[in-house]
Amino acid sequence: MRKFLIIAGLLVLFLLFAPIVGRKCNVPLVSNGKTIAVAKRPLSPVWSEKEYPVFSGGTKLFSLWGKLLEGTPLFIYPFPDEKRFLCVDDDDTCVLVFVVDCRATAPRPPSGKEWPSDDYLRDYMKRRSTNVVMDPKGIVRLPSYDEVEEAGKRVAGMTSKELRTGCFPTLDLGVYRYYLPRELLLKNLATNRISPWP
Repeated sequence: MRKFLIIAGLLVLFLLFAPIVGRKCNVPLVSNGKTIAVAKRPLSPVWSEKEYPVFSGGTKLFSLWGKLLEGTPLFIYPFPDEKRFLCVDDDDTCVLVFVVDCRATAPRPPSGKEWPSDDYLRDYMKRRSTNVVMDPKGIVRLPSYDEVEEAGKRVAGMTSKELRTGCFPTLDLGVYRYYLPRELLLKNLATNRISPWP
């Protein structure tokens, strides 16, 4: 009986501490096989507000805000120029897709087709995305049609391991992690998207 209680106690301790000890703390942002930046996941309790900072070298480029059931980052795609980052963020009322543009020169608005094509959704995403990004070293804007298309093609071409490595887990229990399925991520990056919740 004593052995059973000891084993049960150790099992309970393992289950309590596994989500803390075994959690994914860093999300490498990789483009063309090269790590461009690293997004850090805070160790704060799951119910508290969090800041998910993105670093390149030792420089903080921007942070994304998150809180349990109210919004968390899902995926960040670093463009090959190493200065633009397409972010997919679950913002409670809409899955936001936006670009943090850290280029030194004042970027012009992207040319070509606007994305998304729906005026209401475009305006809503534009307003909400600035509420999610903190301390950017550049501007926060909606992506161009071409940028969304590029990120969608990259996600579609990733192996399962590459996708899991580059995504934020939506559930992280330490020993088990659940990630947004590729199909849902691609729906959020669809060039013909017209809904806040694809």
